[in-house]
Amino acid sequence: MKKTIDEKIFVGRPFPSSLMNAQKSFMEANQQMENDETFQKFLADNDLENKRTALIVSGEDNFMYWYGVIANADSKVPTGLMKFDLPKAEVDEEVQENQNLVFFNLPLTSTVSTFVKKVMDNGVKVYQNLGDSDTPYMVWDLDLDTKRLTQDFYLKVSE
Repeated sequence: MKKTIDEKIFVGRPFPSSLMNAQKSFMEANQQMENDETFQKFLADNDLENKRTALIVSGEDNFMYWYGVIANADSKVPTGLMKFDLPKAEVDEEVQENQNLVFFNLPLTSTVSTFVKKVMDNGVKVYQNLGDSDTPYMVWDLDLDTKRLTQDFYLKVSE
């Protein structure tokens, strides 16, 4: 479903595509973040313990995988974590119920292709190389309380 979403602040850490494991997942990177005291303290300090987010930023020849959380714009980002500003944009949004943290450990080759296929089935034209887009972002935002996974495929920046 197409909709416009406000700008968002992602807080977490980036992991280059070279850190994918043999199963094409970022399970080890995700676990590293879950075990990280700075990240856990940030979640607790900002009442985000039951939220997790993955962000994929596509480039021309590769991509960067980020693991963290969508935070309030006024959140103070501690040393050791990084911030990524996502623009106000038109997105194609899909929602999946009954999801949990295991989703982030699935092979990226299948989760990305499944999501992109849904977006294309909605009539959205998608670049063959996702990195060619002006908004090369995919965001998977999980609410652990409701087990609801919101997936946003960024289409274009909104004014």
